[in-house]
Amino acid sequence: MIRLIQANLDRQSKAVLLLSMLLQEEFSLLMNKDPQGVTGVELVIQELMRQISAERMSMRSFVQKIDPSAKRLGQVLPAIEDSQRKEIEQLLGKIDEFEQKCGVQATKNHQLAQALLEQSSSMLEFLHKEITPKQQNVYSSRGRYFNPKPQATLVNGRL
Repeated sequence: MIRLIQANLDRQSKAVLLLSMLLQEEFSLLMNKDPQGVTGVELVIQELMRQISAERMSMRSFVQKIDPSAKRLGQVLPAIEDSQRKEIEQLLGKIDEFEQKCGVQATKNHQLAQALLEQSSSMLEFLHKEITPKQQNVYSSRGRYFNPKPQATLVNGRL
C-alpha cells in the first residue's frame, strides 16, 4: 500500500511540474497574442487538472484503506516507517513547491489576460466612437441625405 502511495505522489509531482511548464507556455502565448495557441494550451491544462484531481481522489482511497477515519495523508504519516515516511515527505515537499510556482504563474497569466481584455475592449470602444457619425441625422431611412433645416431662401420684404 505504501508503494502505491509513493507511486501516486510521484505521478502527482510530475503532473504538477508539467502544469507549471504549461502555464509558462500559456504566458508566452499570451505575450505573443496568439489566441488559438492559448486555447489549445488551456484545453491541455484543463485535462491535466482533471487527471491530478483523479490522482488525489485515488490517494484519498489509499489513505482510507490504511485508516478508515483518515481523510488526509498527513493523518496516516506517523503510522508509516521512517525511511518510507521521509521519501513521502520529500515528494510532498516537491508537490508543494511546484504548486506554489503554478499559483504564481497562474496569477501572472490571469493578470495579463485581463489586461489584454481591457486593452481590446477600450480599443473597440474607441473605434466604435470614431466611426459613429457625430450628427445623428446624417442619412434618411431611404439612404438619402437628411437635412432637418430647410434651405436658406431669400426673403424680400419688411416685417
